[in-house]
Amino acid sequence: MTGFDKNKKTAMFIQPMFEYKSEEWLAMVYGWPKQIKPDSTFLMGFAFKTEEYAKEFFGLLRAYNDGQSIDVENNIRISLITEDLKDYSVYIYPSNDRKNVVEFVQESEKEFGKHVQHGIMNLTMCRPFPYGEGSTFKVFKDIYVEGSPVELKAFYLRDGNRPEVIKSVEPILKYDIKVTHRKLLTKNDHEYHHGKSIMDK
Repeated sequence: MTGFDKNKKTAMFIQPMFEYKSEEWLAMVYGWPKQIKPDSTFLMGFAFKTEEYAKEFFGLLRAYNDGQSIDVENNIRISLITEDLKDYSVYIYPSNDRKNVVEFVQESEKEFGKHVQHGIMNLTMCRPFPYGEGSTFKVFKDIYVEGSPVELKAFYLRDGNRPEVIKSVEPILKYDIKVTHRKLLTKNDHEYHHGKSIMDK
Protein backbone atom coordinates (compact mmCIF):
# COMPACT_ATOMS: atom_id res chain seq x y z
CA MET A 1 0.00 0.00 0.00
CA THR A 2 1.42 3.36 -1.04
CA GLY A 3 2.59 5.54 1.84
CA PHE A 4 2.78 2.70 4.38
CA ASP A 5 5.94 1.37 6.02
CA LYS A 6 6.01 -2.38 5.31
CA ASN A 7 8.03 -2.92 8.50
CA LYS A 8 5.25 -1.59 10.74
CA LYS A 9 1.93 -3.09 11.77
CA THR A 10 -1.03 -1.82 9.75
CA ALA A 11 -4.67 -1.86 10.86
CA MET A 12 -7.31 -1.37 8.16
CA PHE A 13 -10.85 -0.05 8.66
CA ILE A 14 -13.38 -0.24 5.81
CA GLN A 15 -16.20 2.32 5.88
CA PRO A 16 -19.68 1.26 4.60
CA MET A 17 -19.63 0.55 0.85
CA PHE A 18 -22.00 -0.16 -2.03
CA GLU A 19 -21.87 -0.31 -5.83
CA TYR A 20 -21.83 3.31 -6.96
CA LYS A 21 -23.53 3.84 -10.35
CA SER A 22 -23.21 7.43 -11.53
CA GLU A 23 -25.72 6.79 -14.34
CA GLU A 24 -28.44 6.19 -11.70
CA TRP A 25 -27.89 9.62 -10.09
CA LEU A 26 -29.54 11.95 -12.60
CA ALA A 27 -29.85 15.40 -11.06
CA MET A 28 -29.99 17.59 -7.95
CA VAL A 29 -33.01 19.44 -6.55
CA TYR A 30 -32.73 22.46 -4.22
CA GLY A 31 -35.30 24.30 -2.13
CA TRP A 32 -35.50 26.99 0.53
CA PRO A 33 -38.15 28.84 2.57
CA LYS A 34 -39.65 32.10 1.36
CA GLN A 35 -38.23 33.91 4.39
CA ILE A 36 -34.75 32.89 5.56
CA LYS A 37 -34.50 32.71 9.36
CA PRO A 38 -31.73 31.34 11.66
CA ASP A 39 -33.59 28.03 12.02
CA SER A 40 -34.77 27.76 8.40
CA THR A 41 -34.54 24.30 6.84
CA PHE A 42 -33.16 24.02 3.32
CA LEU A 43 -33.83 21.17 0.87
CA MET A 44 -31.26 19.14 -1.02
CA GLY A 45 -32.75 16.49 -3.26
CA PHE A 46 -31.08 13.65 -5.14
CA ALA A 47 -32.94 12.57 -8.29
CA PHE A 48 -32.51 8.94 -9.36
CA LYS A 49 -33.42 6.72 -12.27
CA THR A 50 -34.94 3.98 -10.12
CA GLU A 51 -36.56 3.71 -6.68
CA GLU A 52 -34.43 0.64 -5.89
CA TYR A 53 -31.18 2.53 -6.34
CA ALA A 54 -32.53 5.51 -4.36
CA LYS A 55 -33.15 3.15 -1.42
CA GLU A 56 -29.61 1.73 -1.70
CA PHE A 57 -28.08 5.22 -1.93
CA PHE A 58 -29.93 6.55 1.13
CA GLY A 59 -29.24 3.28 2.93
CA LEU A 60 -25.53 3.95 2.48
CA LEU A 61 -25.87 7.51 3.81
CA ARG A 62 -27.76 6.19 6.83
CA ALA A 63 -25.02 3.57 7.37
CA TYR A 64 -22.49 6.43 7.53
CA ASN A 65 -24.65 7.83 10.33
CA ASP A 66 -24.95 4.56 12.28
CA GLY A 67 -28.45 3.92 10.96
CA GLN A 68 -29.87 7.23 12.16
CA SER A 69 -31.87 9.75 10.11
CA ILE A 70 -30.61 12.86 11.92
CA ASP A 71 -26.90 13.63 11.46
CA VAL A 72 -25.79 15.99 14.23
CA GLU A 73 -22.13 14.91 14.19
CA ASN A 74 -21.48 15.48 10.48
CA ASN A 75 -20.89 11.77 9.85
CA ILE A 76 -22.15 12.21 6.29
CA ARG A 77 -19.88 14.66 4.52
CA ILE A 78 -21.52 16.58 1.66
CA SER A 79 -19.91 19.39 -0.30
CA LEU A 80 -21.01 21.50 -3.24
CA ILE A 81 -17.93 22.69 -5.11
CA THR A 82 -18.21 25.30 -7.86
CA GLU A 83 -15.71 24.40 -10.59
CA ASP A 84 -16.17 27.25 -13.09
CA LEU A 85 -18.95 29.37 -14.59
CA LYS A 86 -20.78 26.35 -16.01
CA ASP A 87 -20.21 23.39 -13.70
CA TYR A 88 -20.21 22.33 -10.05
CA SER A 89 -19.52 19.03 -8.28
CA VAL A 90 -21.42 17.26 -5.52
CA TYR A 91 -19.22 15.23 -3.16
CA ILE A 92 -20.46 12.63 -0.66
CA TYR A 93 -18.23 10.54 1.60
CA PRO A 94 -18.13 9.32 5.23
CA SER A 95 -16.31 11.20 7.96
CA ASN A 96 -13.09 9.69 9.30
CA ASP A 97 -14.11 11.09 12.69
CA ARG A 98 -17.11 8.78 13.01
CA LYS A 99 -17.44 7.08 16.41
CA ASN A 100 -16.74 3.64 14.90
CA VAL A 101 -13.53 4.86 13.27
CA VAL A 102 -12.28 6.58 16.44
CA GLU A 103 -12.97 3.43 18.47
CA PHE A 104 -11.13 1.32 15.87
CA VAL A 105 -8.06 3.58 16.11
CA GLN A 106 -8.09 3.43 19.91
CA GLU A 107 -8.50 -0.36 20.01
CA SER A 108 -5.77 -0.99 17.41
CA GLU A 109 -3.36 1.21 19.38
CA LYS A 110 -4.13 -0.78 22.53
CA GLU A 111 -3.45 -4.03 20.70
CA PHE A 112 -0.44 -3.08 18.55
CA GLY A 113 0.95 0.04 20.22
CA LYS A 114 1.00 3.75 19.39
CA HIS A 115 3.14 3.25 16.27
CA VAL A 116 0.57 1.15 14.42
CA GLN A 117 -0.36 2.52 10.98
CA HIS A 118 -4.05 3.12 10.28
CA GLY A 119 -5.66 2.69 6.89
CA ILE A 120 -9.22 3.98 6.44
CA MET A 121 -10.92 2.85 3.23
CA ASN A 122 -13.69 5.17 1.97
CA LEU A 123 -15.98 5.47 -1.02
CA THR A 124 -15.97 9.04 -2.33
CA MET A 125 -18.89 9.77 -4.65
CA CYS A 126 -18.44 12.79 -6.90
CA ARG A 127 -20.93 13.82 -9.58
CA PRO A 128 -20.52 16.94 -11.74
CA PHE A 129 -23.61 18.91 -12.78
CA PRO A 130 -24.10 21.93 -15.04
CA TYR A 131 -25.40 25.23 -13.75
CA GLY A 132 -25.94 28.77 -14.96
CA GLU A 133 -27.60 32.02 -13.99
CA GLY A 134 -31.08 30.44 -13.92
CA SER A 135 -30.18 27.32 -11.97
CA THR A 136 -31.57 26.52 -8.53
CA PHE A 137 -28.06 25.60 -7.37
CA LYS A 138 -26.82 29.14 -7.99
CA VAL A 139 -29.65 30.56 -5.87
CA PHE A 140 -29.11 27.92 -3.18
CA LYS A 141 -25.38 28.59 -2.82
CA ASP A 142 -26.00 32.33 -2.65
CA ILE A 143 -28.64 32.17 0.11
CA TYR A 144 -27.63 29.09 2.11
CA VAL A 145 -26.69 30.00 5.69
CA GLU A 146 -23.83 27.89 7.07
CA GLY A 147 -24.99 25.62 9.89
CA SER A 148 -28.65 25.70 8.83
CA PRO A 149 -30.49 22.36 8.79
CA VAL A 150 -30.65 20.67 5.39
CA GLU A 151 -33.16 17.93 4.61
CA LEU A 152 -31.90 15.32 2.16
CA LYS A 153 -34.65 13.75 0.04
CA ALA A 154 -34.83 11.23 -2.79
CA PHE A 155 -36.63 12.08 -6.05
CA TYR A 156 -37.65 10.59 -9.39
CA LEU A 157 -37.50 12.64 -12.57
CA ARG A 158 -40.99 12.33 -14.09
CA ASP A 159 -41.35 13.04 -17.80
CA GLY A 160 -37.60 13.58 -18.03
CA ASN A 161 -37.27 16.68 -15.86
CA ARG A 162 -40.11 16.99 -13.33
CA PRO A 163 -38.91 16.00 -9.81
CA GLU A 164 -41.24 13.93 -7.65
CA VAL A 165 -40.44 12.79 -4.10
CA ILE A 166 -39.89 9.06 -3.56
CA LYS A 167 -42.08 8.58 -0.48
CA SER A 168 -40.67 5.14 0.33
CA VAL A 169 -37.24 6.66 1.09
CA GLU A 170 -37.01 8.32 4.52
CA PRO A 171 -35.35 11.77 4.42
CA ILE A 172 -32.15 12.51 6.34
CA LEU A 173 -31.60 15.75 8.25
CA LYS A 174 -28.11 17.29 8.34
CA TYR A 175 -26.65 20.43 9.92
CA ASP A 176 -23.36 20.69 8.06
CA ILE A 177 -22.64 20.93 4.35
CA LYS A 178 -19.74 22.59 2.59
CA VAL A 179 -20.48 25.16 -0.13
CA THR A 180 -17.38 26.68 -1.73
CA HIS A 181 -15.34 27.17 -4.89
CA ARG A 182 -12.62 24.79 -6.06
CA LYS A 183 -10.02 27.58 -5.84
CA LEU A 184 -10.77 28.12 -2.13
CA LEU A 185 -10.02 24.53 -1.10
CA THR A 186 -6.83 23.84 0.83
CA LYS A 187 -4.66 20.74 1.25
CA ASN A 188 -6.64 19.98 4.41
CA ASP A 189 -9.80 19.45 2.35
CA HIS A 190 -10.61 15.96 1.08
CA GLU A 191 -12.04 17.46 -2.11
CA TYR A 192 -8.76 19.25 -2.85
CA HIS A 193 -6.89 15.98 -3.29
CA HIS A 194 -9.73 14.14 -4.99
CA GLY A 195 -10.18 16.84 -7.61
CA LYS A 196 -6.61 18.06 -8.02
CA SER A 197 -6.60 17.19 -11.72
CA ILE A 198 -9.54 19.61 -12.15
CA MET A 199 -7.86 22.36 -10.15
CA ASP A 200 -4.61 22.11 -12.14
CA LYS A 201 -6.34 22.74 -15.48
